Amino acid sequence: MKKDGQSWDLKELNSQSIESAFKEIETKTKQIEHKKNLLTNNITNETFLDIVKEIENLRITISHLTCFASLRFAEDSSNQRALAEMTAIDNFITKIGNRLLFFSLWFKDLPESKSKELIRVSGKYAYYFELIWKSRKYTLKENEEKIINIKNSTGISALNNIYNILTTQFSYQFRGKKITQEELSNKVRNHSAQVRKEAYLTLLSKYKENVNVIGEIYKNIINDWREEDINLRGHDSPIQVRNFANDIPDEAVEALLNICEKNQHLFQKFFEIKRKKLGLKKMTRFDLYANVEVKKEKNISYTQGLQMVLDTYQEFSPRFKEAALKIVNSNHIHSQIQKNKQTGAFCCGISTKLPPFVLLNYTGTLRDVSTIAHELGHGVHYILASEQTEFTHDASLPLAETASIFAEMLLTEKMMKEDPTRAKELLYFKLEDIYASVIRQAGFVMFEKKAHEMIAEGKTIDELNTAYLSDLKKQLGSKVQVDPIFAYEWAYIPHIFHTPFYCYSYAFGNLLVLSLWEMYQEKGPSFAEKIIEMLAKGSSQSPIEITKAIGVDICSEEFWQKGFDVIERMIKEVE
Repeated sequence: MKKDGQSWDLKELNSQSIESAFKEIETKTKQIEHKKNLLTNNITNETFLDIVKEIENLRITISHLTCFASLRFAEDSSNQRALAEMTAIDNFITKIGNRLLFFSLWFKDLPESKSKELIRVSGKYAYYFELIWKSRKYTLKENEEKIINIKNSTGISALNNIYNILTTQFSYQFRGKKITQEELSNKVRNHSAQVRKEAYLTLLSKYKENVNVIGEIYKNIINDWREEDINLRGHDSPIQVRNFANDIPDEAVEALLNICEKNQHLFQKFFEIKRKKLGLKKMTRFDLYANVEVKKEKNISYTQGLQMVLDTYQEFSPRFKEAALKIVNSNHIHSQIQKNKQTGAFCCGISTKLPPFVLLNYTGTLRDVSTIAHELGHGVHYILASEQTEFTHDASLPLAETASIFAEMLLTEKMMKEDPTRAKELLYFKLEDIYASVIRQAGFVMFEKKAHEMIAEGKTIDELNTAYLSDLKKQLGSKVQVDPIFAYEWAYIPHIFHTPFYCYSYAFGNLLVLSLWEMYQEKGPSFAEKIIEMLAKGSSQSPIEITKAIGVDICSEEFWQKGFDVIERMIKEVE
């Protein structure tokens, strides 16, 4: 580890050449294909489980190969060889997936009594096969499924690669100096209102300049989503496709989004409080994340920031710290700023055999420390759930944000206790973060719902921009002035492109964590073990079952309102 950061070591994923990996995958695939004749309605439980374990073993090999390629590309999007290899791997794996489609299609065609018998004896694989059985109503014929897989490889995946290449290579000039997007993003929190405004204008102007290309990418992603999932597969609505993939009832997501919209007024009130704190005559969208501290924020070294997070984890549970250290000590973190590196942060789960990899863009701010807590929280979740199978260790998207957001709450609480003089500033920081991850993310999803309708009706990208700006003004209320440049903000949100309707997971996770936080405060350290038990389940049960085990009803608006009741108390505290 270097003093100013860490660079990951990918050798565990790159133990052989791509050609050798292809040969290994080909051999394992043929072994599974040779057992196709055993797939009958009379298959024995033992034979079924043997084939499942072979497929699971193949999945590990494939995951290591594909993750190596994508992580190397994330390091440097200008690496032409990495991009070429990633494309070749994607095409190869698509063909392998098509050759093995027969297994899931066979399972979906079984008599119900036989499928239930196999699910019953499959142990830790049970929920995975329940989902396969459940998905049969949206499944097409084998050749159609193969064509769609090929289409996705050369279509949607390619469009997302183009978006990544385009946006990661944007070059920003700020006050005569060339800086990265991460460095520019930090300036939107500057003490100077003029610096904040210039930073936003510099950032979003790039998206405005390229909105025709970005808009065309998005339009085709939406059209593909509609044609495949609505018109061919028969889903009821665009968002229902994501809900089904998450195994979340539509009514749970609607309840969540409705409550978020009903509580927008809380943050309108908070931003008015913040306006007075900042001494501004008028609050603008440029000022939402302005630092309320008078003195300049002290730069925190990467080593210091990482240690703050590890100490926080230790106080909550030694198991949390132990899991995080597996990632750190394996050199699975890339935190350094470098040219053409993917912006933002992520945690990439590989398999149950390896700790996940974490990408950061660490610049030394308090928010960056919070990002370490967030992404390592994802990593802890992966490791705690590694007792599950390769099919059931990776939590569904809404629950995937639980550990990460809870880790941020722990860090904020620790800092507030250790430095009471900064407690109110940290409370402002936390409320800004909750706005960004609840109201703002729910807003993105509501925009996506509208965008899918508008594109189906033949609306233009300019009309999309206008709709986004209108919704944002409504969200922030009449007392926050919104500059027209924010009409292009949606184009800056990669989740909208890569994983449509993903963003409600952040609102889901935050409000769920606020409820868990209340329970943790009431019950004390003993409740930590309950949270760890929940995380260790991964995706071995449905989100409804996992949350019911801790006394939560995600279909109830009353439950989601409880999270906003906590937020309201926090706002009263800063007021």
